[in-house]
Amino acid sequence: MALNVVQYEEFASLLRQVPRLVDGLEARSSNHVDDVLAWLKQAESTLENNRLPAVSQVAACRARLIGATRGVQYPEVIVMGRPTTRKVREATASMVLLRCTDLLHAVIAERQTVFEEAERIARQVVAIAAAKGIIETCGDGRPHHAFLACLQQRVADDPDLAAVNVHLVSLVGRSDVTVFLDRALPTLS
Repeated sequence: MALNVVQYEEFASLLRQVPRLVDGLEARSSNHVDDVLAWLKQAESTLENNRLPAVSQVAACRARLIGATRGVQYPEVIVMGRPTTRKVREATASMVLLRCTDLLHAVIAERQTVFEEAERIARQVVAIAAAKGIIETCGDGRPHHAFLACLQQRVADDPDLAAVNVHLVSLVGRSDVTVFLDRALPTLS
């Protein structure tokens, strides 16, 4: 399933939380394992809401961490020194965090390059539209959403920009084109 830009950003937001979780491990926070469990539940929920089968892998990782909090030490969890409950929990939390971040990166990897290309194309489209006076024409005091709808329509109708617009729509879909055009507007300043 191809992610749209909103779904992609949900997963990117989850991944941006990982450094905070690692900081908790480094600081030996007593809440580290609970924070990782909460993050796993959030990742699971996001995958479930987007109907992605990777939810089962995140659920399995969460089950591993729950098992570790109940005293289970899995063979792949290696602890230096005496394997205390805390060491096993922290090692398991680190292991499942690594697995799940890799999994989420794999979920968004395909779309990341597509969205980077869409951003580049949208910047070019907006620059050409500005040079042709399309942005000025659409920006006649309308609300922002109406301005964006006008811009997208004028770009689609313009003979010089129509092919680029079709390419952009084929990359990200019609609804996401509006998002990328909107994000490209500040680059005119």
